[in-house]
Amino acid sequence: MNITLPPDIDRIWQRYADTWKQVIMHPRTFFNEWDHNEAREQVIVFNIICGVLAGIIKTILTFGSAFSAIIVYPILMLIGTLTGGAVLFLFFKLSGGEGDIEPTIKLVGYTQAVSVISYGLPAIGPLLFFYQMLLLTAVGTVYHKLDIRTSLFAVVIPIVLYMVLIALIATILGVSFFGGILSHEGQVL
Repeated sequence: MNITLPPDIDRIWQRYADTWKQVIMHPRTFFNEWDHNEAREQVIVFNIICGVLAGIIKTILTFGSAFSAIIVYPILMLIGTLTGGAVLFLFFKLSGGEGDIEPTIKLVGYTQAVSVISYGLPAIGPLLFFYQMLLLTAVGTVYHKLDIRTSLFAVVIPIVLYMVLIALIATILGVSFFGGILSHEGQVL
């Protein structure tokens, strides 16, 4: 049985590999030279490939028990790119940034290159999160023309607010759950 792949696969894969390497190794150069008018489909394809690769790595490391990650991770990356890009755009603008929303979302999508390793290898994922924060800070400095400190604050503040919101929701849910259990203590069915 001879399987032939469409001829565009080689070109798409090579473009992905070149872009991934450039984002990881030379992010400032990539963000400076990046074409702001490129089609959004290129970022979507980049995110999908990142998600599939992360899912494959996770599936291999869990001996197939996390097979659904191959489908879930690309969706999570696309959602993270859209919501994260919009939130970061808002905070970059509030900090005096000059960029537009669509290129900001696209650049945030390219920082998902880190997620191939951090989603696939959860043990080192938190460490790579800091590298992704540096990449997002570079987006603010290069594209939005912010100084490093202002850009870093624009990246860190929404992350801290998100963590506080999650902790608050978890606390409320925990109190209501355990409060419900304790209120029925001693009752016989």
